[in-house]
Amino acid sequence: MMSRRMACRVTAVLLAVAAAVPVGTATAAPGPPPPAGGRALTGPASPATASPATVGRTTVGRTTVVCAAGRGPYQRQVERWLRLAVDGRQSAADCEAVRAFQARQGIKPANGYAGPVTWARMRLLSARTAPTDTGAEGATGDATGAVPDPASGSAAGPASGAATGGASGPAAGVVASAGCPVRSYRVACVDLKRQLTWVQKGGKTLFGPVAMRSGGAGHRTRTGWFRIYWKHKNHWSSLYNAPMPYAQFFSGGQAFHAVSGSIHTTGGSMGCVNLRLADARKLWSVLKTRDHVYVWGRRPGS
Repeated sequence: MMSRRMACRVTAVLLAVAAAVPVGTATAAPGPPPPAGGRALTGPASPATASPATVGRTTVGRTTVVCAAGRGPYQRQVERWLRLAVDGRQSAADCEAVRAFQARQGIKPANGYAGPVTWARMRLLSARTAPTDTGAEGATGDATGAVPDPASGSAAGPASGAATGGASGPAAGVVASAGCPVRSYRVACVDLKRQLTWVQKGGKTLFGPVAMRSGGAGHRTRTGWFRIYWKHKNHWSSLYNAPMPYAQFFSGGQAFHAVSGSIHTTGGSMGCVNLRLADARKLWSVLKTRDHVYVWGRRPGS
């Protein structure tokens, strides 16, 4: 009798224990032993989730903003523009100042990195008030500052003549005090050093300035006087098998035209003057066939 009672109690205890264990619970199999030093091996961090090194953090409201570490390719220029101490080294103070500028201008990510997008925006803001006031960034037509007028004389420049869309010139040298010559007719100005373009007539700016991308190393945009010789709104490049919306050709196969994606790249274009779609569309309505184009300077890194 006692044996039967003990058996019932044991059975009840076992049932209670079984009911307490969640369904599907299993004991995990032991993993591989950690390597010497006690740290488990892991794979490389994903680029999308890897955390960058930082030189500073700031809290805006409830959001913690992380500044990117390391000097950017335009560190000195950005420091000078922001009136910081110009030493070419990224500090926490530099990073915060750059990040604040990026946030005001809607540049994303606003991480304090002195990159090409931030520097291009600064150049654009400086040029909006006076595009021809190039200052230290400026250039003149030749060693003496004389920029020949294309209105008369023989063709000149590396890509002149009707076959390439080049304009005729030079005449007596006319000194251009700041990069792009001022004329009584429309001139599309292409500043390769500052990567800016605009259209002026006399002392009035008709378009821009806007950021652009010119030819990179091995594919430089040709310099000198040219004329718009062909406009093709929905052009397709047979050479590169790519669209060239709002194409306005001025030197052989080199043209103003729109591109998709960012124009702020290190490599540059294949020789054309690349613009954002909205800018290319507006420029299309401003320039006419036979209008003059003046290209000068040199793209940094080309």
